Amino acid sequence: MALTLLVMVPSLRPAGWSLTVLPRVDSATGMGAAAKARDPGFRTIHPGAYDGQWYWGISVDPLATGDVHQSFDDAPYRYGHPLYGWLGWLGSAGQARAAPAALVVLNLLAIAAAAFLAGLLGRAGGGSGWEGLFVALNPGLLYAAAHDLTEPLSAALLLGGLYAYLHNRRIAAIACFALLILSKEPFVTVPFAVAAWELLRRRVRARDALLLTVSVVPAAIWWIAMRIHLGAWFTANTHTAFALPLAGWKRALLEAGEHSYSFDPTQNQFGEATIIVAAAVGGLLLVAGLLALRLRGPFEAAFLPLVVLVACLSPTATVYERDLLRSVSVTLLFVPFVLAARPLLPAFSRGRRD
Repeated sequence: MALTLLVMVPSLRPAGWSLTVLPRVDSATGMGAAAKARDPGFRTIHPGAYDGQWYWGISVDPLATGDVHQSFDDAPYRYGHPLYGWLGWLGSAGQARAAPAALVVLNLLAIAAAAFLAGLLGRAGGGSGWEGLFVALNPGLLYAAAHDLTEPLSAALLLGGLYAYLHNRRIAAIACFALLILSKEPFVTVPFAVAAWELLRRRVRARDALLLTVSVVPAAIWWIAMRIHLGAWFTANTHTAFALPLAGWKRALLEAGEHSYSFDPTQNQFGEATIIVAAAVGGLLLVAGLLALRLRGPFEAAFLPLVVLVACLSPTATVYERDLLRSVSVTLLFVPFVLAARPLLPAFSRGRRD
């Protein structure tokens, strides 16, 4: 939480310490006009707007029934993962002026909870709890937490769901996974991967394993409702988040290489840094992905499809360091558990092994 607050300071100080600057709402669009209509003191920006503005928009127009969603760049896609915005609406009691503060508090609590849960899971696997540093010192999570983005919430729900599952608290695990999917659509793979691992490794009854997949039902109902209301599926977006395997990574490295020869010192250093960051992060995920093929436990099972999705990220999510680090931030949380000498297994499996 302290690091997250520290990361916010460079943005807050020039804006008179106004939390409204963190969502980075574009002043030259309808979003900026909507923000000013609700709070004349709202600190909009241009250029440099970013995705936090859509979560702020959902927090003041949670069901896409008001006028704010009409200014979204792609409302069906943005409302495909509304949970963070919904919680901002709840935390602000529906008061638009309180929404920025509610979003900040929510992410502070989420990143603290995620770090705490990672430490608990590390201890359960025979570690000393240092695994929490993969949250606290995760650049993508820190950036997301400081700019009103959903990744810290996703991290807390993912780790909370896996912690509940390992302790045979299935109802709690299903609830966390259901909320996780509403925080970001790609996490729909998690309950299915864990259920598949149960069938393959634990030899449980199909009914017991498939119970985990019930967690997709709330999201499916919401997606259908938004398809009817907004006229398109959330997948029919123009952002092209995914591409052919490694196409986005290749594009990021090629563009970074070109920038590294620029006469502009800023572009030059940007290119150099991007090459190193992409190579280091990609290498870490590659090693962890290969080790996860052992499928020793549910963590490896849940990690593998997410690694595949990361490999298929489009240039939109890889060319800029900010987007790359954010896109891989939650997947990186699996790394210490995949690399650990002792796999994390649910209580039933541990008892049977002993």
